[in-house]
Amino acid sequence: MARCSSCVKNYRVHEVTLSDRIIALSPLRLDDAEAHLAGGDEPLVRWLSGGPGTREGVEAYIWHCREQWETVGPLRAFGIRIGADEALARTIDLRFAAEGLAPGQVNVADGLYRSWRGARPGHPRGPRGIPVRGK
Repeated sequence: MARCSSCVKNYRVHEVTLSDRIIALSPLRLDDAEAHLAGGDEPLVRWLSGGPGTREGVEAYIWHCREQWETVGPLRAFGIRIGADEALARTIDLRFAAEGLAPGQVNVADGLYRSWRGARPGHPRGPRGIPVRGK
């Protein structure tokens, strides 16, 4: 992966959260494991993971993602969180090095958990249609 001298250092970047208090973007963290497992329905398993997950496997993957941040590796995995409680609604994985990728290309994997499908942009709804913000 190419690096530039003006790039922000990756030191502890895995602890950073970008948020507008409605939607938050941050690296995956260990406390995401339960929500990740609960959201893994047949379409997500088929298209993204290739098989049903286990708690041990998900935690190992999250540790791997954290290591990738710390070592400036080719993987960046984000959780997209909704509302004040930052409920995990979606994941985005960016892979800057993989078989078949040309220099400058990135593989993007987007996983939207089943309970969040159908939410309107700007008006996210949580599980069972409960409004996330008070409007």
